[in-house]
Amino acid sequence: MPHAARAALVLYARVLAATSLPAAAHSLVAALADEPGCTRASIGLHDKGRTRLLASSNLDPSNPQADLPQKILGAMDEAIDQGATLAWPPPVSVSASASASASASTADAAEADWILIEHQALHRVAGTALATVPLGIGGELFGAVCVEREAGAPLDADALARLEQLLVLAAPALRWMHHATQPWHQRARRAVAQGWEALRQPSRRNTRRIAAGAVLALLFAALAPLETAVGGRARVEGAQQRVVSAPTDGFLKAAHVRPGDRVRAGAALVDLVEGDLLLERERWASQLAQHENAYAGAMAKSDRVSASTSMARVAEAQAQLALVEGQLTRGRVTAPFDALVVQGDLSQSIGAPVRQGDTLLTLATTDHYRVIVEIDEVDIARVRPGQAGRLVLSSLPWDGQDIVVERMTPLARVVEGRNVFDVEARLTGATAQLRPGLLGRADLVVGRMPPLWAWTRHALDRIRVAYWSWLG
Repeated sequence: MPHAARAALVLYARVLAATSLPAAAHSLVAALADEPGCTRASIGLHDKGRTRLLASSNLDPSNPQADLPQKILGAMDEAIDQGATLAWPPPVSVSASASASASASTADAAEADWILIEHQALHRVAGTALATVPLGIGGELFGAVCVEREAGAPLDADALARLEQLLVLAAPALRWMHHATQPWHQRARRAVAQGWEALRQPSRRNTRRIAAGAVLALLFAALAPLETAVGGRARVEGAQQRVVSAPTDGFLKAAHVRPGDRVRAGAALVDLVEGDLLLERERWASQLAQHENAYAGAMAKSDRVSASTSMARVAEAQAQLALVEGQLTRGRVTAPFDALVVQGDLSQSIGAPVRQGDTLLTLATTDHYRVIVEIDEVDIARVRPGQAGRLVLSSLPWDGQDIVVERMTPLARVVEGRNVFDVEARLTGATAQLRPGLLGRADLVVGRMPPLWAWTRHALDRIRVAYWSWLG
């Protein structure tokens, strides 16, 4: 491996071993100051149109040469502005034994090609020979390195070439560290600029098309005012439901229907055991006959007191007999209207005792339905009566139903850890396949808004609710 390449790798390793940009800069200038004949090495970073001195070897700010750092920065700015390695006195080739006239002509040519005002000023102040190498990658300059030698040892062309070779690997490492120390917005802006430059390459034509399509889709989602909907789980219920209760105390004798059966008005649903009621009816019928005979005997004897007593007992027996007859009549529970049995399987409870008022069956109408939609508390404020929507049932996903909001229940309930409100809606056109109890999802149209803002608003509303819940 050539000596110059080995030295560049050693310098690169010292820069990478540093844990920060200032430490890397000090390692770099210390390594350059160890080069033969070098008296001072300095490095500066160029950012936002100005250069700041990052590190310098053998520089004492308290010495009489207080303006020396500014002169060094001026030389760095001069090299960065022109984008070339500058040296003063002008370099000459060591292989050519040039005469004094040749040296003068070389100097004149250098002065004609490059501006070296700041370098000459630094030479006059420090009394050294110097050279400045701008640091950059891909045409982007971010800093410069200034190396000074004793006045009797000017930098020749070979020395400048060696200095540039030493910084070939160190410059990218310094740039990475410099980028890492910049604020996030500068890094983001630089990444966008680099991506844009890469996208403009001719070989990225397909990528540009995809990016253009993505931008158009984003603009459409951000600007197109489409219908905005809120939704939730929905269930179908009968517009009218009736709970059938036990008319009296007794025992189940027979159950004529089960959930899912359709019944006509007046059809038998449940029978209760009537044996005790029949005996009760026979007892009161016999007592009625006895009191009527007693009343007839008292009237034959013209015993008005006994007749009045017997007449009162006859009325009591008739009332009790009518009560028993009514209980016998209610022992058969019938359907109050054409309906569908939605709840109450009594086929496994034959013979079980029931008390008056116990729920036996639940009936629902089959010609009119209503839809109950569970709307989250975040979205309920945008729901109004009269808004249209769409219902899709799990059992009939291919057949959507149009619905219209009628009212909102002003009381929330907890469902799977969420607060939801029940919104009642009516079907604009029911089909024959509908059944009470079917489940699905309903979406209610609450306005027009670009989709992107609708999604963002929903997420922000949830975050706001969670924040206030956390605050307690």
